Amino acid sequence: MGRITPHARLEPHVQVPALAGEPSGSFIDQVMVVFHPGPRSYTGEDLVEISCHGNPLVVDGILGLIGATGLARLAHRGEFTRRAFLNRKMDLLQAEAVGALIGSTSATGCDMARSLLKGELSHRVGVLRDALAGITAEIESTFITEEEGVDALDIRERILPVKTAIDSLLEGAQESARLYAGISTTIAGAPNVGKSSLFNAIIGSDRAIVHHEEGTTRDVIREHLIIEGVDFIFHDTAGIRETASGPEQMGIEKTMEALASCDLLIYVVDARRGVAPFERRWLSQARRTIIAMNKIDLLEGEPVCESGYETVPVSARLGTGVRDLMTAMARAFSQDRPRVFLDRHILLLRKARRSLDSCLAAAREGLTPDVMAMDIRQAAQELSLMTGENLEGDILEQVFSRFCVGK
Repeated sequence: MGRITPHARLEPHVQVPALAGEPSGSFIDQVMVVFHPGPRSYTGEDLVEISCHGNPLVVDGILGLIGATGLARLAHRGEFTRRAFLNRKMDLLQAEAVGALIGSTSATGCDMARSLLKGELSHRVGVLRDALAGITAEIESTFITEEEGVDALDIRERILPVKTAIDSLLEGAQESARLYAGISTTIAGAPNVGKSSLFNAIIGSDRAIVHHEEGTTRDVIREHLIIEGVDFIFHDTAGIRETASGPEQMGIEKTMEALASCDLLIYVVDARRGVAPFERRWLSQARRTIIAMNKIDLLEGEPVCESGYETVPVSARLGTGVRDLMTAMARAFSQDRPRVFLDRHILLLRKARRSLDSCLAAAREGLTPDVMAMDIRQAAQELSLMTGENLEGDILEQVFSRFCVGK
């Protein structure tokens, strides 16, 4: 540290104010410096943290000072967390949680990453892995002692709870990536049914231009909103109709793209007219669809619901039913945060489950326990790979190369 500040020695874990600058005396910034000697540091190694003002020019100047000493370099992607993993400060699941937390763009995603970082999944996976290892060891011990072998039915009864636990971990895995990133939500419908008005009522501000002339929304407008703990990324779109040309046609084409890729479609209909025959083909485009029957304040009698789709009557102008619509949106997606949401974890759990399915099939076919032990051992290996035991270098490269920064 004496190369860039007057402090040659620092007390462990104590923040110290210092002036960062060239040995010649040129000043760059007033900083706070703290020394964390290993193993009581993030990486388990000696670590110095420098806090400076956030101006990029100041940061670059201090990085230049550090680099000029020849004692340091810029970290590779995920290198700090990789060192923490290699020094057993965390397991691989927790290391990946750091990357997931840094890369999250939604509050839900941050919650999911924090849960993973706390080690909850690590503990559960460890318990399951140890249970399988214990069963395997018991089977293999009979080969050495030549005692009476383990009964295949007994193995089956002990495997079933492990498989059930893995199934539980995989619950919600299909939509976990969407929850992590935020639910892509498209508001669509025919022209002049009140899409933009409903969009504004949900968002709570005049974000979209509301106009009574047909075809006024020319582009896709995006907003991010948390509803009852679920992140929704909204897309307000141009009206859909069978014939259009020019700029409006371009807007409709963007709407079609949004429909094809969205997780949730809020299809807005004028309650006085109901769903037109040509509109029915759009309703099935998204993974999930909710029909918002708008303008119920102008309707005499009850709106006609479209069979097979949840329908919520609303008045965007008066705000009637908007809260019910938002509740229906949140209800359409899991309120329980999936414990497993990263692709690598999902893949390994599915492999472990397949191995246990093979083991159970062997039990049904009356095969010997030694055959079943092979499948059990393979399932335990897949679980070990989740926490980072016996990993090959190329897998580590794949994991940490996904980090966007040196952290």
